[in-house]
Order: sequence, then structure tokens, then C-alpha cells
Amino acid sequence: MMTKRERVLRTVLFDPADRMPVIGGFVRHPSFLAGTADVSLDQFWKSPRQTAITAFRKLNVDMILGLILPDRDSATCAQFEHRHQEEFRSPEDVRDHAASLPSPEEVSSSFKTDAIKAEYVRQMIEGQRECGDILWVPNSIHRNCVVFDHGARFGYENYVMALTLYPDVMERLFAHDAERAFLTNRAVADVTRERDLVPLVWTGTDACDNRGPFVNPGIMEQIYFPHLKRALSPLRDAGIAIVWHSDGNIAPISDNLLRAGVDGFQGLQELIDTRIDIAALDAMRTERGRRPVFIGSISSTVTMPFGSVNDVRAEVKRWQNFAAARGGGVLLNFSSSLGPEVPIQNIAAFYEAAGGGNQATQDYPDQLTSSRAQQS
Repeated sequence: MMTKRERVLRTVLFDPADRMPVIGGFVRHPSFLAGTADVSLDQFWKSPRQTAITAFRKLNVDMILGLILPDRDSATCAQFEHRHQEEFRSPEDVRDHAASLPSPEEVSSSFKTDAIKAEYVRQMIEGQRECGDILWVPNSIHRNCVVFDHGARFGYENYVMALTLYPDVMERLFAHDAERAFLTNRAVADVTRERDLVPLVWTGTDACDNRGPFVNPGIMEQIYFPHLKRALSPLRDAGIAIVWHSDGNIAPISDNLLRAGVDGFQGLQELIDTRIDIAALDAMRTERGRRPVFIGSISSTVTMPFGSVNDVRAEVKRWQNFAAARGGGVLLNFSSSLGPEVPIQNIAAFYEAAGGGNQATQDYPDQLTSSRAQQS
């Protein structure tokens, strides 16, 4: 029997594997995690990270991706966003900020390569130690790519107008961050080779809503994607697989992402008003000449919260059949993380159908009822 690391990495490379890998880390449901780990809710909140890992171990997952946890004390970020937006009252404020950023050469001269290497090694080794035989891949969203989603900081109207009206100046925003991402990825590539770390990075940045990209894709082709391609090049050259977090309708820019070096997508939303056409994505090819890898993609907004147990099982079977027909390259997961609004029996049905543990027989603690817990 293959190890979980072998199963995941062979699947990513489209090499034969004994079964489709199952992903953990996307359940923010305290009652489900506590019940699966056979602890009380009070015990869960004393050690949510370790309890979640114990639960995913019992569910027999192959990889923990990011480990997105519930937060008992979470609150809205609206005030945080409002404070930042007060600094930028117009597209011209955003333009002037971009123009004032340090040059790529200045970013390079102050970059702390050794510190980045040490932190990445620590994160990988400590996370893998916690996960045991389950493969650990941390959340590297925004860290290993050129950040595009600045709307919360600048205000989306200001940001989109600045990109549209002043693309030449706004390119400095991406050139600045691309240098940071390039140097980060070069450091990650070096230590991945030196320490035999997992050759897979999960990264990305929101650039689309359900209608498509925030701005005309032509603007992104001009001032964003060339910088993204350079930033990802150390990972690509080192043979490290790059999986892109893909909220929203990425169809208009999916080919751009693949040409920039992305190897696959996580977070595909098939069951929203503007649906992602998985067959169309499957027909595309990466820079390495392969089909894209898919991590997904049972709907976290439709099937999991509102479907029946049989609906969940049918979706798992559909993705299993799809993976078999294309020769691999699919790791089974939800399209996004699941909160406490999702019926426990649906989550249990997913892991049972996917080939996981016997969690359906567990006794689960009562759902949390406070509004703050429901937001977590």
C-alpha cells in the first residue's frame, strides 16, 4: 500500500495511484471535529488545532491543506477595512501610493533570505510532525504569489478605477510585490531541495468574483501576469507543483494562470450562477504539458449545506469517475471550508464515500449556538 505522501505526489504528477487522495483541513465545524476526535466541545476549544488533526487522522485523509480552523472569538473585519479605506479616498490616492513604493531593486536589497528560509523550514517540519503520516501543506495564499486583491485596503471602487485609469503607474504595485514573491519562492525552492520538503505549494490571490475578473483581463495581461510568471519561476524551475486558490469565475484568466506557471486549481465553484466549466479547464494544458491538477470540488455553498446525504455521495462518485477518466490529477475536497451550518451527516457522508473512516457512528456534541461561534 502506498504511503499518503506517495499517493498525493503521484496523483499530482498523474502517475498511477491506488486511490484518489482525500483532503483534510477544510472543516470549521466544531461539533463535527470534536465528535470525530471523541472529545467534548470544551476539550476541543482548549486545543482546536490538535483536536482537528486527530479528527482528520481518524477520517483517514491523505493531506491536510492549510488547516482552516474555527475561531471562537472571530469578528467582522469591516472596521479594519474601513480604517484602511480612509487613507485612500480616490483612485488618485491609490495611484500615488503605488508610485511611492520602493523599487524592485530596493526590495531585493533589504530582503532577509535566511529568515525566510528558516521560517519556511520551521513551518514545514513542525506541521509535518503534528500531522504524522498525513502529508502537510501549509497555507501560502498571498505569500508565494503576487497579490492582486487589494480592494479591501484601497476600497474596490478606488482600486479598480486606478487600475483602469492609470495602468502604467499601477504596474509598480505588482512589480514591487513580485520581487518579494520571487525572492521568497527562490528561498522556498532552495530549502525544498536541500531538506527534501514537500514539492507542492498552495498559493493564490482573489482576482475574480462570480462574474469574472475584477478588471478587464487585458489590463491584467499587461501589468500583472508578466510579474506573476517571474515570481513563480523559481518554484516551476525546481519542479515544485503550484496549486492556485481559485474563488470565483476564473474562466477568463485560467489560461493566463497556467501560462504563468500554475499547475492546478483549488476552490472551483461549479454550482454558482456563473459556473466553472470543469471540462473546459480539463482541456487546457500547463506549462509542463500536463492537464491541470484539481483539488475539489464538492460545493461548499450548495451540496454540502443544502443537499441530502445521497446528493453528497453522488457528487463524490462523480468526481471519482472524472478522476478515473482523466488518469488522475484530482484530490478530493470541498470547494471551500465548511462551517457549523453544514449538517454533520453530510460531512460524514463525504468522508465515508471518499474512502475515509467510520465517523458516522460517533456521538457529536450539540451545535454551538452563540452568534459569535456561528461566525467562526
